[in-house]
Amino acid sequence: MLPKVKKVNLSTQLIDTITTLIENADWTPGTKLPNEMELAASFNVSRNIMREAMKILENFGILESKAGIGTFVSETALSSIHNMRFFDNLKNNSSIETIMETRLVIEPELAYYATLRCSEEDLTLLKEIFERNEEIHKENQFTKKDDFNFHMFIAKCSQNNILENLLFSMLDQLRASDYIDFDLHAETDIVKDSYNNHRKIALAIINRDPLLASELMYHHLFSRITTINSSYNKDLNDSKKIRKERLSNNHI
Repeated sequence: MLPKVKKVNLSTQLIDTITTLIENADWTPGTKLPNEMELAASFNVSRNIMREAMKILENFGILESKAGIGTFVSETALSSIHNMRFFDNLKNNSSIETIMETRLVIEPELAYYATLRCSEEDLTLLKEIFERNEEIHKENQFTKKDDFNFHMFIAKCSQNNILENLLFSMLDQLRASDYIDFDLHAETDIVKDSYNNHRKIALAIINRDPLLASELMYHHLFSRITTINSSYNKDLNDSKKIRKERLSNNHI
């Protein structure tokens, strides 16, 4: 079977060129770049392509724009390039993408039914999990294992064995993939938000609010996928808009 030919657009080629310049020390951290028009002419691309590439590089912290002064290579450019490539690899890993999209479909429903079906004993255990996770989070020791165990507990509370087993299989695959290093490459605020999302989901279930639990779970997973897809999230934004419309009509 012949290998697939990957179509690479101009902005992606431009990003590769700029990151190579930085890695080769042609552009060093702190270097002020020419203005957008001059850069576009130098790279022989349109200003729109130049603007798109620079926006992506700024989003990843590789370039830094200072109002009224100009655009600079950030001091953390090299580590930011490493992080960008990590997320690009996740984005292009079809199995991880498929697993995360499947989680986005089923886990909000698992949270919904877990809220309706969990027993008082389940709620007690969830409170204990939440309290334990809060302590280890304060000590910066919240691990991927704690993350996955939280999601599996909610699936168990849903009392849907088929979806519980499916989720276990998917999380097991993520454990064996590059996804396991997500928190090492994500910004601190993203990791913190992830934990806070767990906290809000737990409280919604404890307060027996299935619609809120479902929406919070969707937001939590959507944020993860958006981070992975970073500047390529138009389809996800469309998906989020559709879900809001469904919620407004009380269709979960």
